[in-house]
Amino acid sequence: MQANSALINRDRHLAATATVERYNAMARTLHWTVALLIASLYVTNWARSNAPHGSAERLWWLSAHESLGLLMLAVCLGRLLWRLTHAAPTLHGSPMVRRLAAAGHALLYLATIFLPLAGIARAFAGNELRFLGLILPVSAEPSPILAAIAHSAHGGLVMDSLLALIAGHALAALWHQFLLKDGTLGRMI
Repeated sequence: MQANSALINRDRHLAATATVERYNAMARTLHWTVALLIASLYVTNWARSNAPHGSAERLWWLSAHESLGLLMLAVCLGRLLWRLTHAAPTLHGSPMVRRLAAAGHALLYLATIFLPLAGIARAFAGNELRFLGLILPVSAEPSPILAAIAHSAHGGLVMDSLLALIAGHALAALWHQFLLKDGTLGRMI
């Protein structure tokens, strides 16, 4: 009985101290779902901006963009919850590289959550918000101040920051893959 207890304790210790070498299937699925949603959001925004003002086509693209944005918010919140409850692979590199990677990942999480929140804030500033063709209830009192802040955040600062973070994330992955050859990229595919 004591030997069994010792084995169980040893297994628990090994499980608690084991390093994860690859993201699990759920983490990989959530990561690539967010990447696909971001690409889709840029396509729908581009299509909306190229459609004639006041047209049904422009409204359709806006509705698609809003639906994808709300879906992205839900997926990103789920992804954050998953990340907080599941271990990530150990980061390779110097302490400075590990700190930069951790900061970059944290900023990516913040930007992917804050960008759709800023889009929602635009709706509460006096615009409609649609999800899969349904108009969602929003504030009845438009706020010009909230509209200006939300427009600047959603259409500028946060979007530009997200693009820069994505570029840095992709370059870091390529750097790990082709210069360091440490297998970091393979942990997410």
